[in-house]
Amino acid sequence: MTQVPESTYRIQFHANFTFHDAVKIVPYLAALGITHLYASPCLRARAGSTHGYDVTDYNQLNPELGGEEGSASLVACLRQHNMGLILDTVPNHMGVNTNENAWWNDVLENGRGSRHAHFFDIAWDLSHRPHLQGKLLLPILGDHYGRVLESGQLKLLREDGRFALAYYQRRLPVSTESIQKMSRRVVDGGDELASQISANPDLLHELVSLQHYRLAYWRTASDEINYRRFFDVNDLAAMQMERKDVFDATHRLTLKLVHEGAVAGLRIDHPDGLFDPQQYFDRLKSAGVNYVLAEKILAADEPLCRNWAVAGTTGYDALNVINGLFIDQRNAEAFSRLYQRFTGDAFSFPQTARECKLLVLKTLMASELNMLAHMLDRIAQSHRDSQDFTLASLTEALRQLIASFPVYRTYITGDGASARDAQVIDQAIADALECNPELEPSTFEFMRAVLLLQWPAERQQMLRFAGKFQQLTSPVAAKGVEDTALYRYTRLLSLNEVGSDPGIFGTSPARAHEYFSQRQRLWPEAMTTLSTHDTKCSEDVRARLNVLSELPDQWSFHLEQWMRLCDGCGVEQSDLYTLLQAIVGVWPPDDKVDEQLRDRLKNYMVKAMREAKVRSTWTHPNESYESSVADLIDSVLISGEFTRYILPFIHRVARLGVINSLSQTVLKFTASGVADTYQGTELWDFSLVDPDNRRPVDYALRERLLQEAQVFSPSMRDCWQDGRVKLFLTTRLLHLRRSVPGLFTRGEYEPVRVNGRLANHVFAFTRSSDNRTALVAVCRLPASLAEDSWPIGEAVWRDTTLDISLDGDRLEDIFTGKHPGSLKITDVFSDLPVTVLLSS
Repeated sequence: MTQVPESTYRIQFHANFTFHDAVKIVPYLAALGITHLYASPCLRARAGSTHGYDVTDYNQLNPELGGEEGSASLVACLRQHNMGLILDTVPNHMGVNTNENAWWNDVLENGRGSRHAHFFDIAWDLSHRPHLQGKLLLPILGDHYGRVLESGQLKLLREDGRFALAYYQRRLPVSTESIQKMSRRVVDGGDELASQISANPDLLHELVSLQHYRLAYWRTASDEINYRRFFDVNDLAAMQMERKDVFDATHRLTLKLVHEGAVAGLRIDHPDGLFDPQQYFDRLKSAGVNYVLAEKILAADEPLCRNWAVAGTTGYDALNVINGLFIDQRNAEAFSRLYQRFTGDAFSFPQTARECKLLVLKTLMASELNMLAHMLDRIAQSHRDSQDFTLASLTEALRQLIASFPVYRTYITGDGASARDAQVIDQAIADALECNPELEPSTFEFMRAVLLLQWPAERQQMLRFAGKFQQLTSPVAAKGVEDTALYRYTRLLSLNEVGSDPGIFGTSPARAHEYFSQRQRLWPEAMTTLSTHDTKCSEDVRARLNVLSELPDQWSFHLEQWMRLCDGCGVEQSDLYTLLQAIVGVWPPDDKVDEQLRDRLKNYMVKAMREAKVRSTWTHPNESYESSVADLIDSVLISGEFTRYILPFIHRVARLGVINSLSQTVLKFTASGVADTYQGTELWDFSLVDPDNRRPVDYALRERLLQEAQVFSPSMRDCWQDGRVKLFLTTRLLHLRRSVPGLFTRGEYEPVRVNGRLANHVFAFTRSSDNRTALVAVCRLPASLAEDSWPIGEAVWRDTTLDISLDGDRLEDIFTGKHPGSLKITDVFSDLPVTVLLSS
């Protein structure tokens, strides 16, 4: 099996879907045409983890998934079917809210003296309180420390000959020195020592005070936490992966699996969290890892770093370009007007994003900002030209600069800053000053000089600051934009995806051709995907909602009916606007409205409202308001008025959404790079954000339908409800990629011009390699072409043709087996709204 995949199939492993479960579906995946299984993290994680990103032991396979034996069985089965394995890897952080992380527990017991202390990114001397210097903040308590202590929730236990502080199921190691000191205060030792200390809050407090950590109420984390986290998750502590010994210790097993041939490549989770991503990728390359994908979130005009030793990104950039092709850009202003009219939101997306990042810096990540400001203040005080900058002014300037950052981060290293790094910083400074004309420009000039390593200060000190600055802009962007702004600015939810800019209403064909051409030249083996475990909604939900972009007047009319139907329910109009889009997106083809569907919508709305942080939040949930939304969902979906006024519109959008779905599926497999299929999405998948997109997959159904989807039949097209037509396209394209390897990765990409009145409704290109050519054409913006669904009559297409000098008689449609004869769209799209014509 080649190291570089032609295609991947993403599996989410957990205790209810193990290595042994994966073995059972490998024959199906092979029959589908997949070349590589793409696994979520498989190293030992927190007990009961549903995702695996909370690794507790980098050098042990997860026993809940089947451990070494299960992994070996899966690898053997994959080899038997000529398939490989791509493994998701988590270098940025470890799960620490557990008794199972030996490294973290060693740090808790021994503090700075632990041989693992430097593994974690801890600022031991952050606290301004002398008695807390050198202590690690542990914000794990459900109430104020004093109340927890007095109520007896915290106890000293002796288990297996070792003392530990017990807080419910959590066990926290205590230092040997503290036990020795307390033993001198209490007459009896052993179990009696534990019981006597537990019975006396004063003694217990004294023991706790002697530890290398400070127990605290979880709400203190945002202001005082002194270890870097994954975003704002206290249970995920960041690693100092820039240290070579930390890299070696955390990658021993992973590299062993690669060297043994069990793993063909790695997907690197959140590389922007690392101090020096380039250094990390260079180390993987030096260690013999030849295929690496980076989960890098790129802004709309941001290039991937050319000096990274990776095959490319995991595909969010490709997802957003493909998705944008099915947005009708001509209706951008109309959509903005109706969105403002129904929600009252007059902010642009950049304004919303900036406000949300400021909110995150004020609340969730205030401690990280505080740490950074103190680092900058020390640099300022080291030189006479900057000693008059106050800590308060530096903190505010940093807050505004980070909120104005146009990308996740820069990549300044010991080698200096690139021209693009300087450009990004200059743009952020200009935007920050434009929004805050009262701020002193010289403060920003000082910060610029420090970040670009140009201030007359100690270079390593500036480099450390620049690295920490870069490690903060990234999570602020993720929490402020992905996890807040995308839930506030909901003009069209299909645009609200990871790495997207919802203020940009779609992608022009010219821009898409430019993107795919450049990606083929620079990153031919990058991943292309349409759905992941992190997408805000599935590809088929997006395909439906994109239809709305073509129908602003009809959407506005039905919104009016919806608002009238919901009048007096006590739910804000902005939430009603979001809810109706969610209903349109997930409405089942069989119209079955059951408790499961209602619960899915309720759970989605709770998450959407708490992430938006307007009427409810995760830290202060407004359960009364959330109940009003839940009550509305229970009542409105079964009302006669909904069925009469709203449902017919949903049906039409759903039928047209099928055309979008098939078209984007073809583009995923042919336009650029390695094609990834998220578990279950080979059939229709109308899922919302996690955990909705991690529901169990019915593989028995897929295996049965795959047997029926070997030969094209018009019934597939007509019976769109069961998704066989999507499965048919998927398996044909996967087998084409297997039979002509390299055609859709290394093969040349050439745009094809479309002539005729409806040229804007067709997107076409060729892929060529080793004397083989594939001509690809898909339909876009179908609402103005078809009243309900496919096929579209010859009279509609009329003079629309593909302008390319290929002989239609020598081209075979891989779906129908037909030779179109001509390249008129009426011939090319005679059976389906898509075609892939392969030269003979």
